[in-house]
Amino acid sequence: MEEVYLARQPIYNRDLDVCGYELLYRHGQSGTSNVANGDSATASVIENYIMSFGLESITGGKTAYINLTRNFFVQDFIPFQKHQVVLELLEDIEPDEELITSLQYLCERGYSIALDDYILDTDERHRLYPYVNIIKVDVLNMSYQEVARHARKLIRPDGPKLLAEKVENKQMMDLCRKAGFSYFQGFFLSRPSTFSTQSMTTQRVPLLRLIAALHDPEIDLRKLESIISQDLSLTYKLLRYISSPLFGIRGGVESIRSAILYLGRQELARWAMILALVSEDNQPAERVRSLLIRARVCEQLTKHRYGGSDRGTAFTVGLFSGLDAVFDCTMESICEQLPLSDETRQALINHSGPYGRVLEAALAQEQGNWDRLQQLDIPAEQLNGFYLDAVQWADVQYQQLASSIK
Repeated sequence: MEEVYLARQPIYNRDLDVCGYELLYRHGQSGTSNVANGDSATASVIENYIMSFGLESITGGKTAYINLTRNFFVQDFIPFQKHQVVLELLEDIEPDEELITSLQYLCERGYSIALDDYILDTDERHRLYPYVNIIKVDVLNMSYQEVARHARKLIRPDGPKLLAEKVENKQMMDLCRKAGFSYFQGFFLSRPSTFSTQSMTTQRVPLLRLIAALHDPEIDLRKLESIISQDLSLTYKLLRYISSPLFGIRGGVESIRSAILYLGRQELARWAMILALVSEDNQPAERVRSLLIRARVCEQLTKHRYGGSDRGTAFTVGLFSGLDAVFDCTMESICEQLPLSDETRQALINHSGPYGRVLEAALAQEQGNWDRLQQLDIPAEQLNGFYLDAVQWADVQYQQLASSIK
């Protein structure tokens, strides 16, 4: 199998609901981008991952945005149903008559087309407007004036919608929305909104102390029971969760001790972690899912000896790595208030140590940072397997647990 790295990145509408995922991939042999390598990488992803796992399982049934090379368009090799995909034209594809004829045919068949990385004044692909549904604009290094100019020049009644890509913070997200963009892509949900140094509120601390305690091998049942009992809301949510149809316990469970014994340490830890995320006001579901995916990938990397020795700690590191954005405070502030091991702290704050290595790998996969992945020397096929397993696992976990504890 070709060494091809694969990831997905969410695409949001104006209400911050996920409406699709772009599939990111690159050939493992450095940054070479000639046609043969591009065709090979695309074909390998389609054959070995999309067809094997199923496109809908990778995207959760949402639209897949897929970059295709020129040959896939002009040779009419589109192995997807029109309702499943948006086909992306890369910026280096020549907009000649052969391509225009192919796009016209695809449009007649009902396929949606997107122009990737469009830049005003210098992009020759304006000839393709009649066949395009979405224009993607890279706003990473743009001023607001330049963002507004793109919107003013490109938005037309009944014309293509604009998608802002590489949106890195909420401020840029708000600016693009105000300018008239319809879709948004980037890491703005994974960053704190204000980069505040504030501490966590007292309501958050008992739950996070419970999560940390569950990964202390010396902790005993009485200590866990005491931590949960300190917070009435936490007690209620635990008993409600254990009594849900998910477990099918006749008569339910009426004591904290019984709930702890029934669930066991690992299941209780997972429940507490997800509760910490979904209990926060206005948490986008995609943020929670992405952290679950990250945590699961970290766990699998540790299980297969790519860093660290304890799978539970790796899972915690992966999930906690996004708490600065969830709670809108610094990672240092979070770590100060929790009884975490030095290894866990170093992984979360500096991405160092054995658990820092697996976190770095999970983040690189998630962000499509292929050069960093190659530096970490983790086989692409194995990492892709961990990632796709995590995507499906996270979707199931989120649906089951979030519905039980809200």
